[in-house]
Amino acid sequence: MIQKTNGIALFLIGCILLVGAASATTIELSGVSISGAGQSASIPITLDAVSSGLAGYKLNAALSTSGVAKITAITMPDWASMKNVDGTLPGESVNLTAVDLSDTIKSGSTNVPVATLTVEGVAAGSTNLVLTVSELTDDSGNAIQFTMAQAGIVVGGSESTATPSPTPTITSTATVTATPTPTETSTSSPTATPTVTVTPTITATVTATPTPTQTIAQLATPTPVPLVIANFTADVTSGPSPMTVKFTDLSEGYPTTFFWNFGDNSSDATSVVENPQHTYRIPGIYSVSFNASNSMYSNETSRANYIVAANMRTPQRGDKTYMTIYSVPDGAECYLNNVYQGITPVNVTNLTPRTYQLRLHKEGYYDIVDPVIANNGVLPTFVSGYEMVPHYAEIGKLVADPVQTGAAYIVTYPELVTAYIDDKKVGKTDVMVLNLAVGTHNLTLVKDGFANWTDTLDVRNGLAVIQSYFYEQPYFPPTNKTIDYVDMSA
Repeated sequence: MIQKTNGIALFLIGCILLVGAASATTIELSGVSISGAGQSASIPITLDAVSSGLAGYKLNAALSTSGVAKITAITMPDWASMKNVDGTLPGESVNLTAVDLSDTIKSGSTNVPVATLTVEGVAAGSTNLVLTVSELTDDSGNAIQFTMAQAGIVVGGSESTATPSPTPTITSTATVTATPTPTETSTSSPTATPTVTVTPTITATVTATPTPTQTIAQLATPTPVPLVIANFTADVTSGPSPMTVKFTDLSEGYPTTFFWNFGDNSSDATSVVENPQHTYRIPGIYSVSFNASNSMYSNETSRANYIVAANMRTPQRGDKTYMTIYSVPDGAECYLNNVYQGITPVNVTNLTPRTYQLRLHKEGYYDIVDPVIANNGVLPTFVSGYEMVPHYAEIGKLVADPVQTGAAYIVTYPELVTAYIDDKKVGKTDVMVLNLAVGTHNLTLVKDGFANWTDTLDVRNGLAVIQSYFYEQPYFPPTNKTIDYVDMSA
């Protein structure tokens, strides 16, 4: 917020005149009067109107007379996605650059803020704030024709920046000298004749003649839009699936739109978020492409075989058995203890006889989570009868008044890790947290002997987000493994 010192009056040194075409933009600024040294005032600079929008500007602001005032602060406009102040403050000259990368200033905008300068008095006198504009560009990259005026700055209480011109006024003052009366020698009495001496006195009356406002018409060079060079990084590029990867945009050229392709052909394989997060559920080697663009340029970079999601194998020991897993409909992703096994129907071999946690995932259906037993000495073990229930919210068939909550399924290796969501304890893993409000939530996992694990959960309407965290490997799950269900609506 721009503040003005109490008692400082704004002084307008002249009128800002429109010159040339009717569509010319006027750069508006007003003069100020500062009561004395050490006192400050603000000079806002605005554009009265921009008929074709505003891409940006580059200008120099300088004081015409040294030692009278100094520029102590600059406030740049909020619309400037890229802004730069080049100069030492306090000082008497500064370079300003601003670029509207987000297209905030539209065609037809009025009273567009350019910058606000805070000036402080140094010594009694007067100076002018002079703007030299080198670039002023509209949204199409064309130069904006404009007019502007200098702003007068008076320090010490004077009411004008003009040089006074004295106008002499002549006033006559009469001095009377009387001739002595002569001694009477006759009967006649002569009359004394006074002698008048006129001494002119000149009194100078100062009348200030204002300096006319200087109106300048310029055609600025267009502000260049920077070239985009797309670049990115990932916090992890290899690990066991399911593997969650956080991508970070490192592009140059101030891009404003983004498009990611994570390469795994999943339902969420693309994103328009600048710094997205993606989970590679199925083992494989994936290439990632990233496109970044601004108002003029677009650039794409691709990295072949960038992500390696390894197939974490189920621990083996002792006797072996196998099982065949079916689902209705088929084509579901199958996981045992969150280890990917394939697409149903799938035959899982070399299993140690014990209880496993089965999870079936298929787009458009609710996940199935259920314990299954690989029986010792029984070959084969058939697991069937899993009929998947359609998830209408996920496939776009929302009811008239859809719920605004989702769920989160938190899995850790090993289990029994304390989980907190938004600093509220929800239990120990594995845990299914129901009725979470749609949006982003903070997850914290606490386990003795380990640093806290923090992450975010992106909860969508009617859907369950599944996150897995690995503390130790290899891991042999206990036979009495359980899943807690926590209802956050309570």
